[in-house]
Amino acid sequence: MANLVATDIYFNKFCYFPEAGSTICEKLQDCYRQFSENQNDKFYTRHSVIKQTIFIAATDQSEYDQSKQKIFACAKDFFGELPPTSVLAQTPEKESLAVEFVIFEGLNPDEILHKNNAEASWLIINHGGSKILVASNLGENSPNGNILLQSETAFRQLDQILTVEGMEFSDIVRQWNYIEGITEIYDETKSPSQHYQIFNDVRTKYYSKSNFKNGFPAATGIGMDFGGIVIDFIAAKVDGEKNSIVAVKSPVQLDAYTYSAEVLAENNTMCHFCRTTPKFERAKILITPERKWILISGTAAISGQESSDQMQVDYQTEMTIENILRLISPENMKNHGITGSCMASMKSLRVYVKFRKDIPQVKAVCLNYFPEIPIVYVMADICRPELLVEIEGVAVLS
Repeated sequence: MANLVATDIYFNKFCYFPEAGSTICEKLQDCYRQFSENQNDKFYTRHSVIKQTIFIAATDQSEYDQSKQKIFACAKDFFGELPPTSVLAQTPEKESLAVEFVIFEGLNPDEILHKNNAEASWLIINHGGSKILVASNLGENSPNGNILLQSETAFRQLDQILTVEGMEFSDIVRQWNYIEGITEIYDETKSPSQHYQIFNDVRTKYYSKSNFKNGFPAATGIGMDFGGIVIDFIAAKVDGEKNSIVAVKSPVQLDAYTYSAEVLAENNTMCHFCRTTPKFERAKILITPERKWILISGTAAISGQESSDQMQVDYQTEMTIENILRLISPENMKNHGITGSCMASMKSLRVYVKFRKDIPQVKAVCLNYFPEIPIVYVMADICRPELLVEIEGVAVLS
């Protein structure tokens, strides 16, 4: 998700909402129309899109499946060679559909390679001696309601892609984990198991194959209405002489992988790797000759390991943003050995809000802090029942 090479390419994010159209395909086509018109003013083309995330509203699994099938057909018509794409049942603030593009400006088409196997497709960027892998939509094509099997499927697909590309789990720099009914309890055998805890334990099982000497990935674990388990990720092999990756710890939050058992949920579906901690860093910094990109993990109103005891959404939003600002502060950057100017500039945010009624309050707080950057708001359940909002983002150190 960033420039990892000596020559200058530039990461950017754009989000579009439909201005016309009645069907889901017509709305998506209108978003693509806006994107195409904006190309005239930007230094990118369709091949510059290395990832797209499409947020939709769906009332049930059947509608989600049908909409997803139509969206993939429409997207393939537009792109020809489809970039890594996920369709998420997370209702956007505006309309019933929104499209978020991740763009690398400055790439040449011959630096991009599209690859696939029987279950998944992914994209490889080879540029200046560095290799970037981007994959989306990992998981079962036909969700069966069993979060354990769905998590196993998604991580098995991820593992296979990494193996084919000569990479390991420790090469992942950014991961998105979308979990249907994230705080719901699976209780088929009268042994309660929380969806998120099941997912975390499967993640620990697979991550145990690697030595994370540069820290775990930056990551988001967030709910969605339907779709089982979906994983997106970006991995990178970088030239250590010119580029590096730094894991960032928070000055106000514990590392999630050091949480005590008090804040973990139950998982009685697995014999091994049960009740393990979430494996992610609060952020990862990608350091290149031109820029230092900060990939900020999903962040909520947590101090230490404890959730805020305040149930007001504006308070939780303020606390979440303050946690992020402390994370990317000059003092914290210096604590991590980042030299030179350490002033971080936020470039984009994605904001997950648990209840639609709270979106106006959340927006008011976010706009007070970040009045001029692109922000997309979607409805999604958060990883703890008491949490009302979660925010992730990308910043750059000047």
